[in-house]
Amino acid sequence: MNKTKPMKKTILFLSFFLSICFANAQTNVRAWYANGQVWVVWEVELPLPQTYSVFAKPTAFTNTADATPLGRLFRFEYLPFALKEQVDTLATYRIPDGQGGTYQLAQNEGLFVATPHQSGSLFLAVVAEGETTVTAGQNITATAVPFQYDPANDPVECHLQATFFSPFASNVVCQAYNMWCDGRQNHWEGRPDFPIMANAFKNGMPGFFLVSISPDIDTTQAFPLTVWLHGGGGTARQSLAGSRPAVNIKPEQGILLAHNDDVMGWRDTVPPNPEQPSWHFGWRKNWNPFLPGGNLPTATDTVINYTQRRYLWIDQWLARRFNVDTTRININGHSMGGAGTTAMSKCHPRHYASATIFNNGFGPHENSGINAIFGSSTDDFPTNLTNRSGGTVRLSQVWNIIDNTSPERDWPPMRVYHSKNDDNGTMRWDAYVVENYRKADSLGMGVQLYWSERAHGIDDGADYNDHWHNGTQPNQQTGYDNTAFEEAHFDSDDWLPAFFNHRLQPAAGDPGDGTLGTGPNGVGDDWGTWGGYHRWEDARIEQGCWGPGTFYATLYLEDGAPFANDNCPLDSLISDIYIRRLPYDQATFCDFGNNPQAAWFASMSSLDDNYHENLNTECIGDDLMKFSDVKLFKKGIRRLELSICLIVPTTSVGATPFTAALQPNPAQGATTLLLSLQRQSDLNIRITDTSGRQFASQNVEGQTGENRVPLEIGGLPNGLYFVQVVDERGSAATLKLVVGN
Repeated sequence: MNKTKPMKKTILFLSFFLSICFANAQTNVRAWYANGQVWVVWEVELPLPQTYSVFAKPTAFTNTADATPLGRLFRFEYLPFALKEQVDTLATYRIPDGQGGTYQLAQNEGLFVATPHQSGSLFLAVVAEGETTVTAGQNITATAVPFQYDPANDPVECHLQATFFSPFASNVVCQAYNMWCDGRQNHWEGRPDFPIMANAFKNGMPGFFLVSISPDIDTTQAFPLTVWLHGGGGTARQSLAGSRPAVNIKPEQGILLAHNDDVMGWRDTVPPNPEQPSWHFGWRKNWNPFLPGGNLPTATDTVINYTQRRYLWIDQWLARRFNVDTTRININGHSMGGAGTTAMSKCHPRHYASATIFNNGFGPHENSGINAIFGSSTDDFPTNLTNRSGGTVRLSQVWNIIDNTSPERDWPPMRVYHSKNDDNGTMRWDAYVVENYRKADSLGMGVQLYWSERAHGIDDGADYNDHWHNGTQPNQQTGYDNTAFEEAHFDSDDWLPAFFNHRLQPAAGDPGDGTLGTGPNGVGDDWGTWGGYHRWEDARIEQGCWGPGTFYATLYLEDGAPFANDNCPLDSLISDIYIRRLPYDQATFCDFGNNPQAAWFASMSSLDDNYHENLNTECIGDDLMKFSDVKLFKKGIRRLELSICLIVPTTSVGATPFTAALQPNPAQGATTLLLSLQRQSDLNIRITDTSGRQFASQNVEGQTGENRVPLEIGGLPNGLYFVQVVDERGSAATLKLVVGN
């Protein structure tokens, strides 16, 4: 997993710096209310206590046993360790001062932040680890501190800590923010403006994140947000704009958000932060990080997605403070961050426009630290999430690309990259990775799968010397995993043509059986992709035909890309397609059970020549529409427009029924409309294309019995059309007409 510079150097520097700043300091506790939270500040002691605890009571008290514990922080939390390590070693917290301004903490001041759920006032005391005595004038506030509760008008906020230029990209402004979590045992007790993001043991823990702002951003238009999650042992700083040049994460249209997985525990480690904190997901409801040994579970527990909640809330906060287009939020991650990206996009699929996943091993980690947070794989504890069928999501289902973990049916489009020389622990290339690849390709969720020859690391260019990444320039690496590509091509409001069953085609590669290594020692192809050459553009829904609307999208295989290996090596490929991510108001398009007269008609028409193909449509369970054996071509050869139209024949109460048919069909030049009427009736006959555009209309007087009406179609280009017949009383029939062979 990704490693940062050794943190012990930072810790030693902080201890030395603090020792020359002050000595024998009094605690001097003060507190005030601002921006929906209570801010408790005190002067820390030397040597620095490993933890400080905060207690509260409506009246003054002299012993912690007589008060209510609010929370407890490690020294890397009551001091801004993440800010010092990643931005400025001399930085201190900047917080609201309660009077409309900002208070900058001194180097010797610690901070705890409480989130009230009602108005009131409390005395607040701060005690170092191992202490219980509370002394007036030293470690307790002089008076009860008043606070408010008004989520609608005074919501909880994030707070800017520093502004600086990215060291990895010119003219990119970066901003460092902190927020402080509300922690309670009941994870559904959150405020309307602020969900529960920690259990009671971690109440008041800080969260840290970095935002990179493109110099070319147009703030007058809603712009995209790209999220990057770091790997185990990593930090948010690894994902500033311009860093990770192997995958080019510099935004061009919007902003880049780098979260820090800030869960700290395991008091017997230095710092008290495991190599793999919460996997960007959460932790056990009853995990107590302050117990020696990490507090391994002794009974069944529930793993709550506290970290996911924090990340989602920060996204929403940024959307309120910036002009973020909430339909264009893309998420990415490597290693542990790849696992976190998988989980975020599966558990909250409507939130994301797309996901890019690097080196996710798809299974939970096994070591003593992670077992304390999650329990072991044998425990496989339940989470607080439910799946599509209403069942409880188990922890083992969270990080793979096989299991549904949301009430939603569909996922955002995912691009998954893994490496056959990756020997990195849980994230290594193995049989479970290949099992995920094969099953994901059969599920038709819109997952595009890549494998290659490189090793694990993403920050070392040498590790990324493989089929998909040969360098840092656009002509040396795939453009499909770049931030700029995501910004320009994905929108969560777009419907998704989900290509799948690539592995069944003769031209498909074979990732092997999970055996580590490439070349003579490997099994299967050294590199390959299932679906990685497939592209789609302009996926939209328009009113058309005589039903709710028509789906359109332009489909092709990549050709002419700057990076040669992005281009499809074959002129055409065959796959199956599911239609996914329909807007909520269109979700019953395939519900034939409630609309037995409905019919789908689908076709592919070339934008470059006279090629036309009608598709066989199959509706399967869960309102899924499927097209089998669809052939796509290189973009330079032929771009195809997929048209999918729902035809709903209509009838009127008391109307005269009739039957209709076309002969011949398919037809060229002319066809005949055959009508059988129970009584004489005036008829209107119209010919339209799949978008509802009318090409011909005529009125005829139908006679009782059989009628033959010639239809001239010689001027129509080859393709799919519809003939609608409406009688004088409103009865209607819609017929599919194919012009051409």
